[in-house]
Amino acid sequence: MSVIALEHPRPEPTIDASAFKQAMRNTAASVNIVTCAGSDGDYGLTATAFSSITADPPTILIAVNSGASLYRHLIEQKRFCVNVLHAGDAAIASDFGGRLPAAQRFSEHAHAWRRLASGNPALRASSAGFDCRITDINHVGTHLVVIAEVLECWHSAQAPLLYSSGRYGRFS
Repeated sequence: MSVIALEHPRPEPTIDASAFKQAMRNTAASVNIVTCAGSDGDYGLTATAFSSITADPPTILIAVNSGASLYRHLIEQKRFCVNVLHAGDAAIASDFGGRLPAAQRFSEHAHAWRRLASGNPALRASSAGFDCRITDINHVGTHLVVIAEVLECWHSAQAPLLYSSGRYGRFS
């Protein structure tokens, strides 16, 4: 991968953060659990900042807040799994989104996970999943933008869980 460094001064923002956040609430995104097998246990969080980049080679990106418990483990392990939740998984999305402390997230849903060859935990019943190897990490503001090659993927016929305007939903 090549990086193009742009040599221009950073302009002052023309909008405030709250206006930007409000506008972003009007978009819809799949709800995902990003997981990583850390050296001292499993880590995971709910994320909507996930996108495909290219199919050749299969590459995705995620964005993770630098304050998240997963942050350090992504950098250390250089591997993670994106689990696309199915439409009936709002409870697990809330649990991994902060309703449960990080230490309880996997134990509360112990039956729901399987272990991949990479060591990462994967949901048994996800709409889709992507086990990945990190190829690049960039710090952007408060987040890490993580680019990764997909090593394994799977999908089911289940519709994905969506998030928009502060609510979980599905296509109808």
